Amino acid sequence: MDKIELKNLLFLARINADEKEHPEIIKKLQNTFNLIDEMQDLDLSDLEPLNNPLELNNVSRKDENNNRNKKKEFLDNSPESDDDYFTVPKIIE
Repeated sequence: MDKIELKNLLFLARINADEKEHPEIIKKLQNTFNLIDEMQDLDLSDLEPLNNPLELNNVSRKDENNNRNKKKEFLDNSPESDDDYFTVPKIIE
């Protein structure tokens, strides 16, 4: 990566960097690219993909229809209601 490519990259990423910082940025980016190249060379064909790196199983309950709609009960307990809604005093005029 040269300075022209770096300037284009910094412009596209909307990053402001002084000219003094450019050699250090190029060095860090080159190290990152080298690491990616090393990872591309790894043989991972024997490994199974992971859903979760901790290999934990999620505890879940059985999906059951329990018909828990308590709307009518809640509206009956309210001081005032209008069919499907709670009735409250008007605050803003």
